[in-house]
Amino acid sequence: MENETKTELLERLKRISLFSDIRDNEEHMGGLLQICTTRSFRAGEQIIAEGDLGSGMYILNKGAVTIRKRTRAGDTYTVVNLRAEDNVFFGELALIDDERRSATVIARQDSECLEITKSAFIKLGNESPGLGLPITREISRILAGRLRKTNEDMMTIFDALLNELKGD
Repeated sequence: MENETKTELLERLKRISLFSDIRDNEEHMGGLLQICTTRSFRAGEQIIAEGDLGSGMYILNKGAVTIRKRTRAGDTYTVVNLRAEDNVFFGELALIDDERRSATVIARQDSECLEITKSAFIKLGNESPGLGLPITREISRILAGRLRKTNEDMMTIFDALLNELKGD
């Protein structure tokens, strides 16, 4: 974190939606900043590999990344392109489970991320539940939204399949 002042990094963290419930608590935000480590990635470098075990999340501080997924047939497609200006994060599910990464993240340009490891997050949450619980709740909201969207998408596909079978 030598390239930026703590104040600048705290301001970045406050703009991240995942921390919206604690952004006005200077003590919590300071504790969160303490468990962040800065990682730099060159353009084209892989940050996360689909299928690998996750150990933490990333907050895009500078630069831009592409999130890609593989189809069951082995083809790769771009899910989304993200920029630091959009105050984005990725890999947050690794803070709460031990599952494999669901996508690959590649730096589109030289990028810098703040990394929060699962072990540091759990330790901080155990020491300060008032900090860990709101973040865990926000991750739960994100998951609930993704599940609802997936259910809607599945119903759309199911309806299209039924219409196709009926000849509509």
